[in-house]
Amino acid sequence: MSFILVPNHGEDIQVNAWTWRPTLELLRAENLVSSENYERLGANGCGGHVDAELARRIAAVIERKLAAMQPGQRILADLTVSSSPKKNVTITPVTKLEEIDAIDFYSTSYEWLVRFQEFCKESGGFKVV
Repeated sequence: MSFILVPNHGEDIQVNAWTWRPTLELLRAENLVSSENYERLGANGCGGHVDAELARRIAAVIERKLAAMQPGQRILADLTVSSSPKKNVTITPVTKLEEIDAIDFYSTSYEWLVRFQEFCKESGGFKVV
């Protein structure tokens, strides 16, 4: 599953759910999105949007977060920062839930945060489709 972020100005960007979910968790933890908007931004076609002012605030928070990270690091689903590479997981019909480390599986990379920060700064706001 993926999400397309459509800006008011500029090019769309696409992000997969494994990366988008911890990004949203970071925004919620920083009190940038309400619980309702968190849900809307985390679902396709549910009216999730960010206005220009909020997009600028998100860019500033992401910039601050990036200053405390190094290239190659990731923010995990529990919002801790890790330098370990993401584990490869193959999900098959016989995969057991306990075989999946959801905290590691859902993570957002330094490189994605750089891209998202630039997108927010230039977007003039965006919607999720």
